[in-house]
Amino acid sequence: MACGIVLVGGLSSRMGSDKALLPVGGVPMALLQACKLDTFCSRTALVGKERGGFEGCGYPFVRDGTDERAALHGLLAALEWSPEETVVVLAADVPRLSAGLLSALLARALETGAPALVPSAGGHPQPLAAVWTKRALPALRAAAAAGDLSLRRAMESARAVVLSEEETAALPGFVPGAFSNVNTPEDYRAVQEETA
Repeated sequence: MACGIVLVGGLSSRMGSDKALLPVGGVPMALLQACKLDTFCSRTALVGKERGGFEGCGYPFVRDGTDERAALHGLLAALEWSPEETVVVLAADVPRLSAGLLSALLARALETGAPALVPSAGGHPQPLAAVWTKRALPALRAAAAAGDLSLRRAMESARAVVLSEEETAALPGFVPGAFSNVNTPEDYRAVQEETA
């Protein structure tokens, strides 16, 4: 089995408010993501800076243990907390990603046996919508200790397998725009219109 982790530690500076708490289809975005992970993970938790608006949400909250805003810290905290070897990591702000696609990523990761399996979209790897294992921890810890917060370099050090865009698009559940972030009020309005 695998644990599901929703990363909620982003600054949301372009949105102007905590985007993880913005409702999509009547549900806060982070909890929408958690519900997706619940469908195929043994347990799901939120990882971020402060519990804040997630008090009483029904999911464990894991603090990433630093004031520094960097996704690497959330990823590291997720893997260290997880009782399972494998973790499906999902940023709160990619609500178009389906449970089916995430489940397909997990199945592919288990087939490859890689320390991490990272899909690609929009010309970039997507390490915050990916499958990571505890075997990546030494590389992530070393990066954090050195103050190197680049997820791309951490992926390389951890020997992550990165799927091409073609391989990612061939996964069950993929739709164009699945990995698009909700960063601005305009992005949020577009998602609201799609789910209305």
